[in-house]
Amino acid sequence: MLECLELRSRARPFLRLLLFMCVLTFLGVIYFFSYTSSVSYMKILHHTTNLETDFYNTVPETYPLDPSANQTDGSREGYLVWSPSCRIPDIDPWHESIRHFVSRLEPIVCSDLPPLSRVIGHTLQLIHANSHLYGGEKSFHCCYQEITRRDADKFYPKADDNFSVSKCIDFEDTVNLTSEQQFIMVKCASVTWFWFWEKNIYTNLHAVVSIRKDIKEKLQNNLTPDRQRMSVLIVGIDSISRLNLIRTMPKTVSLLQRMGWVEMKGYNKMDDNTFPNLMAILTGMNYTQVRKECMQTNNDPVDECPFIWKKFSEKGYITGYGEDDPTIGSFNYEKTGFFKTPTDYYLRPFMLAAEKNTILKDLDGLHVCLGPTLSTNHIYKYATDFATTFRNNLYFALFWMNSLSHSNLNTPSVLDLRTLKFLQDLIHNGVLNNTFVVFLSDHGMRFGKIRETYVGWLEERLPFIFMWMPEWYRKLYPKKYANFLDNRKKLTSPFDLHLTLQEVLYGEHDNGTQSCPNCVSMFDEVPWNRSCNDVGVTQHWCTCYEYRKLTTQDISVQSMARFTVGEINLLLEDGRDMLENNTQCATLRVKQVVSVRSKVYERKLGYHDYVILFETMPGQALFEATVRDSGQFKLLDTISRINSYGSQSKCMHNAFLRKYCFCV
Repeated sequence: MLECLELRSRARPFLRLLLFMCVLTFLGVIYFFSYTSSVSYMKILHHTTNLETDFYNTVPETYPLDPSANQTDGSREGYLVWSPSCRIPDIDPWHESIRHFVSRLEPIVCSDLPPLSRVIGHTLQLIHANSHLYGGEKSFHCCYQEITRRDADKFYPKADDNFSVSKCIDFEDTVNLTSEQQFIMVKCASVTWFWFWEKNIYTNLHAVVSIRKDIKEKLQNNLTPDRQRMSVLIVGIDSISRLNLIRTMPKTVSLLQRMGWVEMKGYNKMDDNTFPNLMAILTGMNYTQVRKECMQTNNDPVDECPFIWKKFSEKGYITGYGEDDPTIGSFNYEKTGFFKTPTDYYLRPFMLAAEKNTILKDLDGLHVCLGPTLSTNHIYKYATDFATTFRNNLYFALFWMNSLSHSNLNTPSVLDLRTLKFLQDLIHNGVLNNTFVVFLSDHGMRFGKIRETYVGWLEERLPFIFMWMPEWYRKLYPKKYANFLDNRKKLTSPFDLHLTLQEVLYGEHDNGTQSCPNCVSMFDEVPWNRSCNDVGVTQHWCTCYEYRKLTTQDISVQSMARFTVGEINLLLEDGRDMLENNTQCATLRVKQVVSVRSKVYERKLGYHDYVILFETMPGQALFEATVRDSGQFKLLDTISRINSYGSQSKCMHNAFLRKYCFCV
């Protein structure tokens, strides 16, 4: 009996230790399950593969959750932006995952023959030195026509497509154009042996920045910049990311860097395509606000929207706007455009006439040549002439190009030398002495094979933007210039750019817009620890997060894909009244999940966010969505279509739903 008691006494310390270890283990399990609150997330993590590429291994897996931790100036090697709230990686433009998509294109030749006509100053000339290439001067005759736009008295949906062409007037040498003549079309024809039939051998168009009577009156109170205000020139090229500009236009980038243009490396788009991103810059409004306040439907013109060029015009600035492809114009594609001429100088009638009257050369479905002239050359020449004409006055101008960048990752390489020349012309003509210049894009490539990669996902959301301010302005406002330099590696958005333009116009002013209360002018010190929410960018478009690649085979991932497809089908169901008669959109099903990534630092927030890419059938559409799992799935913003759909959706009249519909 005593031996038994003695044995129990010796066993008690061991039992106490065992009991303590059990309690500790139990508490650890409870903590782990509370830390990873989502059962689905635990299942996925169990099957998690290694990080997606070697690139991922160069960055930390999580952020500090305490915003006050690790205070810094917002700069760290390996990042474009670094803060507790936002970390955008600095990726090699030639990253191995996308390198095989990149190539350089040969220059595009619109005509084997040199031009027969030109405009120098305000004089239209035949180029006699080239006439022998067209059969000799005696074998053809030429005439010119004036292209004009007269605003309609009453609104109709095609008002912005309105232009008129005058009678063709013969000329043999030169014509002195009047100050009211802006757009000229030259036609030359040869007489065949059928004397009654002429063959057109040459058609070309010329845009002239003439100082009309109404402009002279406006200039009376706007003779010269007063060393307090700058002119504004915005030049945009569609669908070029910061990285793709480096890859495709190295000579242009080299000049910008050598001259000291300021690049905002953390500039994040705020919505899907051109229209909302430009509207954020020009009006300070997001798409929802635009719909509510000034363009309720696509059948309404955009005239009532508060474009910032209206405010510049009220202050005496000469205004101008032009794009190279009128079919997919920023305010015209699937929209009505402008009822009244929006700016003092408006290039759309000229481009419409060129598109209708010249031999077109297409590339990737867009008109790159209008007769013997690249469509982008028309824009660059007109922008140069406009800025040069008004270099000693105050002006606001926006010029935009789509045709050589919208549909192909590599076609911008064709623009490198021409863009370089454009910038050199601005320098040589003294334009940069008084002008605040913004050279930018709206977003990166939105579809194509590169978009199936993580690098392509980032590029779509991070367009390039470079800005220039005159030397005298830097000296007059050294703090503003210092802020500009300090903001280069901070998160910014189109709403910040809108406020920057307001400061150019008004000087000091209140920051914030209705769509982005926390946005600030880039002349001010941008807060270093901004989140996407602070700059008006939704979660789906935000690049501030780091991700871990997950397996696509998990049941939870498959459920997420089915949920997202279900949301697409609900949208299509609601849009049935927008279909052609006797047509319908197929009910989509998940064919395969291509990839899924999780945000790795939000596991303490009670939910988990994923980016999922999947293919559907019928139609082989590739869709990408940002989905939140908090016990049930929730879409964060829209669902992106990242491959082209061509005529698959021709039965759907709604532009937004077209990317989802497979017509049957």
